[in-house]
Amino acid sequence: MYAIAVGWAFLAQPLEARDLALDALACVGGADSSAEALALGASELDCAEGRFARNDRFVRTHAEVPGGFATASTSLYWQTDPSNYQSMLVRFIYADGQQRLVDVDPQMAVRAWFARTRFSVPVPRSESPLEVVDVVFERPRTIATIRDTRLVTREEARKEHFFRSLTYALICGMLIAPIIFDFLFFRTLRFRFMIWHAAMTFGLLGFVVSNSGLIFQLFPNTPLGVRFQLNTLTLALAIAAAVGFILSLLEEGAVPKWLQRLTIALTALKIVTIIDLEPLRLVSHSAFLASVLPLALGVLGLIAVALFNESRAALYLLISFSGMIIGGVITLAISLGWYRPSYHVDDFLYAAMLLLVLGSSAAVGDRFMVLRVERDRARVNAVKLGRMALSDPLTGLGNRRAFDSVKRLENGQALLVADVDHFKAINDSEGHIVGDTVLRHMASLMRNSFENVEGSTI
Repeated sequence: MYAIAVGWAFLAQPLEARDLALDALACVGGADSSAEALALGASELDCAEGRFARNDRFVRTHAEVPGGFATASTSLYWQTDPSNYQSMLVRFIYADGQQRLVDVDPQMAVRAWFARTRFSVPVPRSESPLEVVDVVFERPRTIATIRDTRLVTREEARKEHFFRSLTYALICGMLIAPIIFDFLFFRTLRFRFMIWHAAMTFGLLGFVVSNSGLIFQLFPNTPLGVRFQLNTLTLALAIAAAVGFILSLLEEGAVPKWLQRLTIALTALKIVTIIDLEPLRLVSHSAFLASVLPLALGVLGLIAVALFNESRAALYLLISFSGMIIGGVITLAISLGWYRPSYHVDDFLYAAMLLLVLGSSAAVGDRFMVLRVERDRARVNAVKLGRMALSDPLTGLGNRRAFDSVKRLENGQALLVADVDHFKAINDSEGHIVGDTVLRHMASLMRNSFENVEGSTI
């Protein structure tokens, strides 16, 4: 599945002549107003590593488009990851000195949403080639909004949008099915891990719908900020439910209590990082991503200890969660600027989510069957013990307790009392072994005589 995801990511990358990433070409500066930001000179812009991590109210990026990328007749889109922002101003400068300004409010990003976590701004046509793209962001919520900018041909962008929209819809359909099965199973056997699994899958489904932009297809008037918050909340729900699922699925005693409590504490830390304060807007998002690392180590520790204790469910969990743990670490490395993959990381994450849900569904099915067998075996044993308590161990006939359990005789019923003649003499002269044999033979005769009589109890 990972190979398919990475292959899909590479295939989805447009050719170099049709797609130009601007992050490597961009220099960054900050100011207190959009006018001041646009007026920044070349010497006031930062082109070093880590330049995108700015907390200024207005952040400007300046990227010079290489010559020959696009001719005057090329139809282009400028794209970025919108996440959330207050306002945006894009300035296109052409070879003849002509400038075009485009004011991009948050709802324009909603209306012009494209799959792959982007929105598109049409580059105004001009008789001269495009040379420079200047962008001023007001209060961007994530570094990705500032960094992940690109130019792409409109034809290529539309093809990619169509293909990815269908793929995201297919992923959502595959996530809905396990939720339905969880509730159907829960009607038969009410185990908590099924509810946790349904909640985890629901959180992942919500994340795919919001992060991919399908939410704007379903609810076109959704504010951009709501979509950004839904990304965080649905992912936090999925992570918390995943931990609850692991703890409730593992067998009793497979993991020590202190390790369970530590993992719950790390999950609580993860939930705390969803708090999004304006003065710490970029730091809050980075903290939310950074909190993945200790939690991932805690989950791996749980699974490793359970495997050491020969847990049957732990192997399913290791396979299921491996993709999400790797994807979380990759996302953190990208956010910190340590790693820049040639593929889109969301493709890997969506594949990892499918592996998580399908693998954990197999774990649910296996655990369901194990617990069902244990329940049925317990019921059979309870019936056997009940019968033993009401029957004589020598003859198998009802004992005094069985008689006492009959409160009264219904109409048409009778109580049969049989006596073996000279039994005491036989027992005294022949011994207890022969006496026991006589009693068993008498019980056998009574069963044979009444086994076909409806309502009889021997």
